[in-house]
Amino acid sequence: MSILGVNITKIEFEKEASGTVGGKIEVNLSPKIKEMRLGELKTPTGKITGIEILFEYNIRYNPEIARAVIKGGIFYVPPQKDKIDELLDVWEKEKKMDPLMFAEVVNSITHEITPLMMAIAKEMRLPYHVPLPRVQVTPGGP
Repeated sequence: MSILGVNITKIEFEKEASGTVGGKIEVNLSPKIKEMRLGELKTPTGKITGIEILFEYNIRYNPEIARAVIKGGIFYVPPQKDKIDELLDVWEKEKKMDPLMFAEVVNSITHEITPLMMAIAKEMRLPYHVPLPRVQVTPGGP
């Protein structure tokens, strides 16, 4: 895996409505890459050069009962280290990321923050941002 670390710098969860809201509640997740820059990670065996990616992950509930923002950074080392400058040049010129890199980064962020978001949502009595599996009994089943 190319992700060597996720660093959360800000968590903000806010209830916007009091009381019980009936009906269907939708949750929209919006991960955004805010910045990419050359980074360096110090390890016991030396320094690793990679890309520091700053992100913002927004969660909106519809109807507007709550919102959340999580900010942080990821240290990313591409499979081919000689591509670091190329990836950063594309970001500087076009503010675009390679789609495979974007998918890996967003999946890593989501994997890292989901348990935390679920714990906070439970504590604040909000619906979870991802559906939990449910057991359903069918007539005539075991």
